[in-house]
Amino acid sequence: MSSSEEQAADGKLKMLCLHGFLQNGNILRMRIGSMRKGLKSRVHFQFHDAPFHAASTLTEQQIKEVGGSSEGLTWFQWSDLGPDKRPSLAVKYSNWDTTYASLCDALRQQQPDGLFGFSQGATAAALFLAALQTAQRQGRDLDVPLPKFCIVCAGFLPRDPEYAALLESAKVDVPTLFVMGQSDALIPPARSHALMDTFDQRTADMFEHPGAHMVPTCSGEFKQQMVAFLGRFGSRAAGSVSVGSSLDSLDNTATADAEQEAVAAAAGKL
Repeated sequence: MSSSEEQAADGKLKMLCLHGFLQNGNILRMRIGSMRKGLKSRVHFQFHDAPFHAASTLTEQQIKEVGGSSEGLTWFQWSDLGPDKRPSLAVKYSNWDTTYASLCDALRQQQPDGLFGFSQGATAAALFLAALQTAQRQGRDLDVPLPKFCIVCAGFLPRDPEYAALLESAKVDVPTLFVMGQSDALIPPARSHALMDTFDQRTADMFEHPGAHMVPTCSGEFKQQMVAFLGRFGSRAAGSVSVGSSLDSLDNTATADAEQEAVAAAAGKL
């Protein structure tokens, strides 16, 4: 029996996790250890790396200013950056098609039931759902499973007008739990609320924690809400829904805010 078959047989949900800016799947795996432990009887956690190295767009100095390294990854690239312009201020992005194709491949190969995204990865997940649902509603055919749920942690509404418009027009109705920190200085709650407002409010839930730019410890009230939310989707035996094909090529992608764990330090650099 293959690993995929074993996971299907044990009845656990499969959740594909998308890391933040200047991270990768292995880093996110380590940083959500509490969640993996708290939900291990319910969820198989999967991870997927962003397709771009930040160094392909940013200068070495810009990467250092946001506390990263040249090996850091990004879901988006920028087309309006200068040597003195931070990613958080950019409004023009490029090569979203590459990210979209990468996520489609991940869905085909790993066949997750749902998505989890942190910070830039949360915004990428939201955009991906918007693209999938737009294609679905246009009647396009492609063997890409529409995730049954999504968890958006510290996500933000893109500054790029085209991608904000994509989210606003799609009104994603995939059940989504928005998680945000009341003390998040990097992605203030208002920006997470702005992203949440583009979703269908009938299928959007929210959890606010008192912390900063982080995935909260999976205990107490947060664990209770996660268990209740995930419990709505049963086992993966129910399968996923196939949706329409990819959107046509887009020239711009969503804004990506530079992120790091040391919020106090980051707040002074944005």
